[in-house]
Amino acid sequence: MMNEAEKLSRLADLAREGIPADVDAAHDAAERARFVEAVSRGAAQRRGGALGWVADLSRVDAWLRFLGLSPAHAGRARWGLALAGAAALAVALVALWPARRLDYAVEGAPGAAGGYVAAAAEEARLRFTDGTTVALAPGSALRVAEVDAAGARMLLEDGRASLRVTPRPKARWSVEAGPFAVLVTGTAFDVSWTRGDGTLRVDLHEGSVTVRGPLAPEGLPLRAGQRLVARMREGDVQISSVDAAGAVGSAAGPAERAPSSAGAAPPGGERNTGPGDVDGDAGAARPEGSRAEGAPAGPPPGGSTAAPDGAAAAPSWAKRVAAGDFRSVLAEAEQRGLGGVLERGSLDDLVALADAARYARRGDVAQRALTATRKRFPGTSHGKAAAFLLGRMVDDGGSPGAAVAWYDAYLAESPGGPFAAEALGRKMVAVERTAGRAAARPVAELYLKRHPRGAHAPVARDLVEP
Repeated sequence: MMNEAEKLSRLADLAREGIPADVDAAHDAAERARFVEAVSRGAAQRRGGALGWVADLSRVDAWLRFLGLSPAHAGRARWGLALAGAAALAVALVALWPARRLDYAVEGAPGAAGGYVAAAAEEARLRFTDGTTVALAPGSALRVAEVDAAGARMLLEDGRASLRVTPRPKARWSVEAGPFAVLVTGTAFDVSWTRGDGTLRVDLHEGSVTVRGPLAPEGLPLRAGQRLVARMREGDVQISSVDAAGAVGSAAGPAERAPSSAGAAPPGGERNTGPGDVDGDAGAARPEGSRAEGAPAGPPPGGSTAAPDGAAAAPSWAKRVAAGDFRSVLAEAEQRGLGGVLERGSLDDLVALADAARYARRGDVAQRALTATRKRFPGTSHGKAAAFLLGRMVDDGGSPGAAVAWYDAYLAESPGGPFAAEALGRKMVAVERTAGRAAARPVAELYLKRHPRGAHAPVARDLVEP
């Protein structure tokens, strides 16, 4: 098999064979001008294409010399055909010449080998030949799995990496962390993965990325200034503002929640307040210094205590949740009087309280806050999301029948919502557990129709197959 250089040499030979020895100088000059004009027109139509640079008049003779021709050689009726061969050769040169594979150098990690880079006490840095850089925080480990001309595929095993990817046509980069993948072309972002608790965080500073994984099988696009936090243990994905979350320190917490719905009473009449209904955390100890629900509520429910003159106001509940400070939110809610907060608190505070309770494993408080959100703010996105979250909580608590009713409520209220795929998949599994395979088969068929590549697709296909 011929290599690329041999192919190009053969093309040149074929072009020379088609050119006669006798030439007519006047005809030669006319045909040469026609060729230059034709190529120029083609380049204008395909700006930046394979023939674009051939239109530069200063390079026509260089092309002829490459073919071993002089302008006087190309004559008469076959001049156009011969130089058309040169134009074809230009296309072949671009198409056949292999793009150079990127390379990279590692700084700050002397023991790096075989694509594995571990940052010890100091930051390690990877510098790629296209200008892309990857800064690996101390204590982090990363493996460069694949590198080609378009980019690289990297595996973040643990810790944090900051990437500045140089934008290029057809660039293709990805960072995989646990079960997640961050897909990019040219952008600046930070990605961290905590293997111990299965938490992914992506802070996007420039450009755009798409995050895919079990909690987002169809991909979640991010834009500059956004933070995504995915928690495998809780089965939760949150998107917030990097600035809002960063205002209370470097945190890996949620802030911007998804959907919400209508309806006060839970579907199917299921009881959903009181200890022990979900998560099995009814007996969780109250934070130290908390006040009983019936105790007098000091500051207004959901509000903020006025700060003394010259003192900075305490961060909002949403910001504290974004910073991972769940316990202080619960403590303050109980100090003010949980009943009053649930009845009169703002939507933002109810959502923050529900999140803080879920992450702190206070299922009783989370369920009450989600129910209050649906009752007091029906039709909002957060109210619709509350239906899904309530369904997931009772599902995980061992009540799949009650969960199906909540999933149905969410799908009816928010069929295109961010939890739609997960709600339908969980409903399918819950129906199979409570009513058997035959009853779950129509749900599986619907799931495959709507989400053929979803996280629950393997289970759905198993149910559909006879």
